[in-house]
Amino acid sequence: MKNETVKTVLVDSGVPVALEDSGSTKFIYNLLPVGRFFDKRYGEIYIGDQMLQQMEANFGKYPAYKVPVKLGHGDGAPSPGEVIGVHATDKGLEITMTVDRDTSEAILKKQYRYLSAEFDEDYADKETGKPVGAVLLGAALVNQPAHPHMEPLQLVDGIKPEPPNGTKYTGANPTGQNPDRRNQEMDKEAVELLKKQLSDMEAREKEARDALAANLEAQKAKDAEAQEQAAKAQTEAEEAQKRITELEAANKALNAEKEQAEAAQAEAEVKAFCEKWVGSGIPPATLEKVKPLLQSKTNRVIKLSDDAKDDIPTLKFFDELFAGLPKVPLGQIGSGDTPQRELSDIERAKKRGEAIAASVRN
Repeated sequence: MKNETVKTVLVDSGVPVALEDSGSTKFIYNLLPVGRFFDKRYGEIYIGDQMLQQMEANFGKYPAYKVPVKLGHGDGAPSPGEVIGVHATDKGLEITMTVDRDTSEAILKKQYRYLSAEFDEDYADKETGKPVGAVLLGAALVNQPAHPHMEPLQLVDGIKPEPPNGTKYTGANPTGQNPDRRNQEMDKEAVELLKKQLSDMEAREKEARDALAANLEAQKAKDAEAQEQAAKAQTEAEEAQKRITELEAANKALNAEKEQAEAAQAEAEVKAFCEKWVGSGIPPATLEKVKPLLQSKTNRVIKLSDDAKDDIPTLKFFDELFAGLPKVPLGQIGSGDTPQRELSDIERAKKRGEAIAASVRN
């Protein structure tokens, strides 16, 4: 049988909302107003957006049982109703709950003036042990709530419900309180809360500025050290390049000295070679013709084949060549190197040597 009397409850500081249900009264209530307060049992307690959003997300999942509405706190307290919905708003955790007729009448008679939340900020899944965040465990009808900003329960009969289009309610004031005074109290609370939030924000900003200044100083020190290391590396590179230049100059001088020594040694060897064979009877004119070949820097060996092992030093080649030629006695060599006797043999030898020298030059 449907309840003939419309029951209403005040939500958000005096706005009446009409709700009814068969056999019970259903109404909305701000169970956890946003804010900070202290309790000697628990210390500082802060009800914030993140906690409320976690409670809304976890509702229906945790706990495993239906969230009860109890007569007072404690596991053994009677439960005449249950929470059937929650909604996180910018003002707090708004719950929708139902209670039986007797409890509704007790609220109407001021036997219970407030609701008090039971929750766990770090609830763990009973099966997995995994933390899931804040969870609403129950709502207790009390007269001395721990939260100092709780609104009193106002359940009355015969109040015109708030129009559905969102216009302001203009009926009687169901609380019996002066709305201006109540609004002033709320404004004061809001100002204090805002001051607290601004103070916290300024503290966080100062902490952030100090951290940024410290980071900047540390970065400056790192930059200075890096510049010092770069300058040191540049100096070391310049000194190394200077040493390389000096070594290259010294190596060039040594190569020049080596070339001069090799040229002097080659000249001495050729001179000794010529003197040896002039003394052995080879005409000076013949030696003069092969002398440029003997003194050449690029023809120090004679290639007899494509195989390098067959190469023979030029001086050795002519040593072997001259060893096989007819010799002219020293007393018979004139200024023109023309032999006085056996001219035909000498001429043949001379022509042979010239031919060999010519073939070597070519």
